[in-house]
Amino acid sequence: MKRTSVLLLLCAGAAFGGAVVQYWHATSPSAVAQVDSHFTDEMASMRNEILRLRELVPSQSHAMADVGYHWANLWFAAQQKNWPLATFYFNETRSHIQWTIRIRPIRKDDAGKEVDLKAIFDGIDSSAFAAVKDAIAKQDPAAFTAAYKVGLESCYACHKASSKPYLRPMIPQAPPQPIVNFSADAQWPQ
Repeated sequence: MKRTSVLLLLCAGAAFGGAVVQYWHATSPSAVAQVDSHFTDEMASMRNEILRLRELVPSQSHAMADVGYHWANLWFAAQQKNWPLATFYFNETRSHIQWTIRIRPIRKDDAGKEVDLKAIFDGIDSSAFAAVKDAIAKQDPAAFTAAYKVGLESCYACHKASSKPYLRPMIPQAPPQPIVNFSADAQWPQ
């Protein structure tokens, strides 16, 4: 029995001693320096990855070109009374404007003043775009035309607020993509 107690006491002492040595190594300056070095390396790696990802994001003008494409096609779909297609292009317009805002939510105007694009779009979305959506839902060509024009004016107001008054949207004269058949009665294949 004495032997067992001595062995247990020796094992417990060894375990305690090992724990003390581990603690000492973990709190020693060299161990702390290794942790700090690893943390610094990890932060530099993350910073480089963020910079790389920023380079992959398209410019805001690229996303706005998509907005123009969808907004123009919306016009022609509504002119042909193809309301499901108009709904699609309206939703794509909104989605791409939101993408544009995620790319660059705050712009600076020519005077250096911040322009909150999300706040501007929230106002447009709840007024002019809501009227376009409503006209599409009601399948009302006259209401659509009026709401679309107000939508264009609202977009232009945002362009002016962003010191881009030369970006003057207008009612499109021709579809941007002639491969799309805007007729509500079209059959496939043609």
